[in-house]
Amino acid sequence: MKAACFTVAAMDYFPQRNEYFAGGNSLNQSIRFKDLGNETAFIGAVGTDDAGERIYSLFLRKNVDVSHLYRIQGPTASNEIVNDSRGERFGVEGAWNNGVYGDFMLRESDWEFISGFDVWSTHANNPNYAETLRRKTEKNFLAVDFLHFDTYDLLEAGFNSIDIAYFGGTEKQSPELLKFSEKFSGIIVLTLGSDGSIAFSRGKMFKQNAFETDKVIDTTGCGDAFQASFTNEYFHSKNIEKALLAGASAGREAAKSFGGVPWL
Repeated sequence: MKAACFTVAAMDYFPQRNEYFAGGNSLNQSIRFKDLGNETAFIGAVGTDDAGERIYSLFLRKNVDVSHLYRIQGPTASNEIVNDSRGERFGVEGAWNNGVYGDFMLRESDWEFISGFDVWSTHANNPNYAETLRRKTEKNFLAVDFLHFDTYDLLEAGFNSIDIAYFGGTEKQSPELLKFSEKFSGIIVLTLGSDGSIAFSRGKMFKQNAFETDKVIDTTGCGDAFQASFTNEYFHSKNIEKALLAGASAGREAAKSFGGVPWL
């Protein structure tokens, strides 16, 4: 399987530890897909600062294709993360900085490059989202992260294009997402953190408990690990229950270290 992940990569600062870790759902998933044995590429932009250099080096060490990663003059996207006593992560209000990512648009050569990839993994707040829906063909399996959105206009815009729609949220969203699934040809997956996950398909609901772990270190990147493993398993087996199990296992492992992905 070949997976193209676009477009955000960021550097997260953890003030409680005075440490930096790479993050951003596209970066996280490109590395998680690679760890699952797939050929992966990251398409996006980082700055010419030290954060951009560290992220670029991480991609190289993980053998992620960076032929369409751009180093643009300016800062790399960044955020600040704090953890509570249970390891739950929270973004510091006002700390997010788009950096050079904010204005990055895929070029025609980028679309041509990813046209032959089996899986496209992206996020709905990506400025390239509308063009992604237009460009996606039947040979591209499209997985979209809707983050913690609780409105569904962007999901409806992609009804004819999206194969898996991921939401992070609470179980109170279940009735509406179940209703959407009745007319949606793909799968909707709602991740609930320590409360597990739910998949919705054609008016049916599939539940999966979260796997217990001795100690949660940091939940940053757990959702991205879940998504990459779910997408990978479902792409190959087309089995929702197996995909939920794979996602739960990956989420548990991701909670055992700091950052979206562990530094090598």
